[in-house]
Amino acid sequence: MTAPPSATRLRVGVDVVRARAVALDRQGRIVATYRGRPRRDPAARLLGAVVAGGTDPAAIDRVVVIMPDLTPAEVAGGVRVGVVRIGAPAATALPPLAGWPATQRRAFAGPVTMVRGGHEYDGRISAPLDLLAVAGFARRCAGDVGAVAVAGIHALENPEHEQRAADVIADELGADVPVLRGAETEALGLLEREHTAVLDAAFAGVARARLDELGAAVRAYCPDAELHVLRGDGTVLPALDAPRHATAWIGAGHGGLIHGAARLAGLPSAAVVEVTADRAVVGTTHAGLLPDSGLPRHIAGIRTGLRTPRLTMVSRRAEEFTARLLAALTRARYGVDGMPVVIVGDRADDLPDPPGIPVLRPREGDLAAAVGAATAEAMGSVDRIFWQGTGGRKDSVDRARRLASDAAVRAGADPRTLRETPVQEALMTYVPVPAARLRVTAVGPLLEPAEATVAP
Repeated sequence: MTAPPSATRLRVGVDVVRARAVALDRQGRIVATYRGRPRRDPAARLLGAVVAGGTDPAAIDRVVVIMPDLTPAEVAGGVRVGVVRIGAPAATALPPLAGWPATQRRAFAGPVTMVRGGHEYDGRISAPLDLLAVAGFARRCAGDVGAVAVAGIHALENPEHEQRAADVIADELGADVPVLRGAETEALGLLEREHTAVLDAAFAGVARARLDELGAAVRAYCPDAELHVLRGDGTVLPALDAPRHATAWIGAGHGGLIHGAARLAGLPSAAVVEVTADRAVVGTTHAGLLPDSGLPRHIAGIRTGLRTPRLTMVSRRAEEFTARLLAALTRARYGVDGMPVVIVGDRADDLPDPPGIPVLRPREGDLAAAVGAATAEAMGSVDRIFWQGTGGRKDSVDRARRLASDAAVRAGADPRTLRETPVQEALMTYVPVPAARLRVTAVGPLLEPAEATVAP
């Protein structure tokens, strides 16, 4: 444990997965650390330890935590989820949860229904919302479910029916039963949004309990600090939103480590290798973003609307481990020959420096994920089909960029310092109207809280 004195505002990163905590000043310098016991020290204990090491609690204005992944096994049997799909008659060919493994369906499925309603690709109403059916379904759920998921056809383009249905259900069941909406996840497919909402609904109670405990610790140790949770892509999720999006936490340990390793090495972009006793993980960060693999994330065999970062895992038990790891590193750096490599992990010394590649091994490499949390940025992204109506392509692109920027600001980014990725465009030539799939991401540092005077 170390804690040099600091008179600047501090931000704390807590990595519960590896039991590490750090405090950084505004320049990104480590001013306090704590190394705990993995799988034994909870977030509150790690936070308390790094503060007790000599850090001034009044100087801490931000706490970002890497939470352990929640899994269906942790809540199975304890929460039944009611599921409402708004889309009849257009979206009834495949009923809700039809593609789920039988074990997960038995564990989570409460009452399931499909009601009339939903929208067209351009936001027009495709069928009137059947509010009487929604209210009747809510009464069926009373006393039988712990949460409800609502998903509507084309709700990304127009969420009105989802929101109205969610309001009716919440009025019937009360505030103690969370109602999750599919349009809260930016994903093209109705099924993927629906699956994500059901899992988030199932996780909501456990997630809320864990974050309430963590929030109490933050108020006790550093009452002026804002609390955030790290997402799987290494960006932040505000604590107020985190209980509703527990699936977004999954993989945060890897996302935080890749960003943090690059920042420890002083690099904006890098290929990162974490070598442990049982495996190695290879990933890259480009200007603060993890490249997307293009594959949806599967949770316990369930296809969700979450993006999967481009990571490669190599088992230490695999034959020719070093050769396979170097091959994975070559693929990760493809097209960016000058990209340096950062090697961290408790078995980092087992991997020799790849020939002809600049390699860095940060001295505090075991703190990389905690550093990634403390320095994490906020991100907003859009990936949907835009109808190119009277305004044409320009209006669609402008709207996509605006939606991404708005989402980043809602996540906590400073609107003055946002960076945007180039807009990716794919023309939808198989639909009868001019349309294109547009993808764009906005990312930037968190908005700093109001400056406060720190006592000398």
